[in-house]
Amino acid sequence: MSQGVALSAAPKRRGRRRPKVAEVGPGTDVGSYMVEAPLGSGGFGTVFRARRGGQLYALKVLSLAEVGPSAIREVLALSRVHHRHVVGLHGFWQWPDQQPQCLVVVMEYVQGRQLDVWAGTENPSALGVLRLVLGVARALEAVHSARLVHCDVKEANIVVREEDGEPVLVDFGVSAGQQSSPGEGGGLPPGTPDYRSPEAWRFWRAKSWAQGERYQPTPADDLYALGVVLYWLLTEVWPFDTSDAEGIEEVLRRAPKPPHERNPRVRLNCSSNSSWEKAG
Repeated sequence: MSQGVALSAAPKRRGRRRPKVAEVGPGTDVGSYMVEAPLGSGGFGTVFRARRGGQLYALKVLSLAEVGPSAIREVLALSRVHHRHVVGLHGFWQWPDQQPQCLVVVMEYVQGRQLDVWAGTENPSALGVLRLVLGVARALEAVHSARLVHCDVKEANIVVREEDGEPVLVDFGVSAGQQSSPGEGGGLPPGTPDYRSPEAWRFWRAKSWAQGERYQPTPADDLYALGVVLYWLLTEVWPFDTSDAEGIEEVLRRAPKPPHERNPRVRLNCSSNSSWEKAG
């Protein structure tokens, strides 16, 4: 499975016909990249596996009618991030050349499995989980050093690379600069509720968004989300269920249950050579 950098989409514009990105498929020549197969699609475009010069790439194709200026700013920002645990960005252009209808983003092709799929198949030890999460933390360090916040760290946006078992952080579709919130209007930026930080939920509860204010994500939001990922890997449940107001209040008022209380197979060996263990 391949994942790649995604782009932020602008609000739909009335009266404009959306170019048929769906017409791109196996055998399509997109600017010297030969499309081989679709890899996935969502609100921010469609990703294809493509080949050029014997090398595989991931192409993200977005309708120009749906892409706002923030998408271009995001790609330019991501070009500053170069790290082995962050998906690589190779370039972008408008296509077709004569009458452009799409924005094409060329990304590193990451052969591997989503973190949740990998964990379900491999049943890693807690020590193995910690080593993998450490790699994601190093990816976030590089992202934050570039003055970016990922804003959607979760298992589905981490791919375990097949060739070396290392994690790769992908899908920056809702990322933001540390001094400018993604999206438009008031409220919380796009993201996944169960991974939102207490600071974000506190902002929402205060109803500051009702006055048009918008929450400004920080690196702390990404680190909290990574903690949720670690908790899920150890227990296979989220620390809190934020599907209702009661769950959100729990995020704000109490610490989650220790992982070993939810999964007794997780334990800390406090011997001289301390190690985490998770019985398979």
